Amino acid sequence: MTQSTPPGNHPPTEVFKPARDHILAIALLTGIALLSISWAPQYLAWLLIIPALALWWVIKSRTRVSESGISVSYAFRANTSITWKDFAGIGFQRAHAFARTKDGRQFTLPGVTFNSLPRLAAASRGRIPDALTAGQEAADDKVVVIHRDGRQVLLNKDDYEQYRAEHPDVEGTEK
Repeated sequence: MTQSTPPGNHPPTEVFKPARDHILAIALLTGIALLSISWAPQYLAWLLIIPALALWWVIKSRTRVSESGISVSYAFRANTSITWKDFAGIGFQRAHAFARTKDGRQFTLPGVTFNSLPRLAAASRGRIPDALTAGQEAADDKVVVIHRDGRQVLLNKDDYEQYRAEHPDVEGTEK
């Protein structure tokens, strides 16, 4: 988590970067590439390009969220900025986060994960809702009932007592 405070009374800029753990995977990939290259160096030396590109992506890519909007620095394409008046929302598809503009364009947000939502909400001053914390707070003081078939039900304590009276053989655990 990196914060930089601009001059004046502006709130800090929150910077999201890809996890530096990727560098360990890149080192492993480089070792595998070197083993392959030693077998036929004249034909396979180009394999070292792949870990070099991956390392460049980890170092260069980032997403900045500030009072003015979202700025995205990409490793292999032009950087972009989205002002808050053009911002329509944020979404997640598989392991990728993206920002959508009001005109329907989508921009991948490097370094942003679903677990980044609380930091995104704080940096955007509420413009990006924190569904993660809201979901966790909604689950507080609830009881999880797990049926034998694996189906789970989340109930508040009053509903659980009623459910328990109707189903005496079912056990629940507090969340």
